[in-house]
Amino acid sequence: MKTEQLTHYSTPRPNQSLPFVLLCDDLRSPANLGSLFRLADALGIGHLYFLNSVPDLESNRLKRTSRSCEKQVAFSTTDKAEDLILQLKKENYTIIGLELTTTSISLNQFDAQPQKIALILGNERHGISPELIQLTDQLVHIPMQGQNSSMNVSHAAAIAAFHLINHLNHG
Repeated sequence: MKTEQLTHYSTPRPNQSLPFVLLCDDLRSPANLGSLFRLADALGIGHLYFLNSVPDLESNRLKRTSRSCEKQVAFSTTDKAEDLILQLKKENYTIIGLELTTTSISLNQFDAQPQKIALILGNERHGISPELIQLTDQLVHIPMQGQNSSMNVSHAAAIAAFHLINHLNHG
């Protein structure tokens, strides 16, 4: 049997959204936003919420990076982040912040069994705002081997989302 590379047109997909949403706290980079749209499409993330910022959907950088996923993925914006998080909690979402803090645990140690997850991603420079950190149910960080204590937000989102979605699906 000869191995042939598939294209995105010939790859079978279930095309379903999961009970997993991303809360993007004051993210600004069009490249990061485009990457998050593409990530959401690839992993079946149910919704992108842009908190305290509005993505420029006319940005060429966002469009190139997202590869048109901004047209496929459900998203909304709000300047009432706390209200949104409280509403998600009422809908039984577990609010997880991706941030290195004195109380965060390694993503590998996360062992809860949530049915729905809302993952908060922080601003490229300042991380998750202190007000939103206080509203999380759990803070997690990605264990890193190098000298740097952070990584690009879209890369970190991909690692954490894949890990948590796999956790949702397999317990």
